[in-house]
Amino acid sequence: KLPKVERWLDGLPLVIMEDGKPIADRLRRTRVDEEDIISSARRSHGLERLDQIKYAILEASGEISIVPKES
Repeated sequence: KLPKVERWLDGLPLVIMEDGKPIADRLRRTRVDEEDIISSARRSHGLERLDQIKYAILEASGEISIVPKES
């Protein structure tokens, strides 16, 4: 099985982090790690820590969208 390919075929985004806490089973299934998430957060919002992230969403395209917590 290729989880990223399955998600792409299904066209469904998947929440992989909520309130700064990674959802371990989803990270394992999608083969995404915390470094992938923080890297995306740095590029898109200049965030430096996982606790600054409200949601991280693995999109159907394979990209990770970040919703930062409000200050």
